[in-house]
Amino acid sequence: MTPIRSREGVALVEDAARDRALLAFDFDGTLAPHVEGRRAATMRDSTRALLRMAGILYPCAVFSGGDRADVLPRVARVPLVAVFGNHGAEPEEGAPDPRISRQVQAWAAALRAVLDGAEGVDVEQKAVGISVHYRRTLGRADVQRRLLEVASSLPGARVFGGEAVLNLAPCDLPTKGNALEALAARLGPRTVVFVGDDADEDAFRSCAVTAGIRLGPSTASAARFYLRAQSDVDELLRALVAARSRAACLGERWPQRCGAPKNGGDG
Repeated sequence: MTPIRSREGVALVEDAARDRALLAFDFDGTLAPHVEGRRAATMRDSTRALLRMAGILYPCAVFSGGDRADVLPRVARVPLVAVFGNHGAEPEEGAPDPRISRQVQAWAAALRAVLDGAEGVDVEQKAVGISVHYRRTLGRADVQRRLLEVASSLPGARVFGGEAVLNLAPCDLPTKGNALEALAARLGPRTVVFVGDDADEDAFRSCAVTAGIRLGPSTASAARFYLRAQSDVDELLRALVAARSRAACLGERWPQRCGAPKNGGDG
């Protein structure tokens, strides 16, 4: 992997600024720092201001691992072309299928049964999925082993991890990669940049993504570039905004901004 501050990373930012580029960001742990209370995740004021400027200059999309209804207020007044919940599985519009809700409820019951009241573990039952948070438990390895054992046996469940979290989503619903591909097909960008963390390999491997930027280096990641820390997201956003503004000052023309702001922003 290559640091985004490298010559190749600077070239990526400059190329995106001159092209019809779509910028997509993971919310939890990427735009917003990881926090103890899962519902307390929020962007720093500096990140919000920079994302707003980026959303004016580029089409921008945000993906959250939580319910879409939960993340929408957190990106209010940021002009976005799309906001996705539940790792891309939750549709932008419309209520989830009741059959999926019943399936998720059954999964949650099975997981809570195997945990048997383990302290510091939170089973978050969402509209179309489940996230089991075990950051605060003392027996992480044992909890993770028990969770994986049960989750892998649940019918119709796609199981994937993250930082001290185990996620379950229905196999027949879109992943982040699927959602990105559909969004790119709709908007028609020539470049798609996705910025995410250790739970976003599905997006990094998507055929729609031109360049993935991951928080932290990993030899196992499909992302081409990495940021050293979550706080460096501001630096990346600042560079993208400056490069686009610089291109405009030099009189360069990039193709018309694809898509119109919706969902999270007031444009």
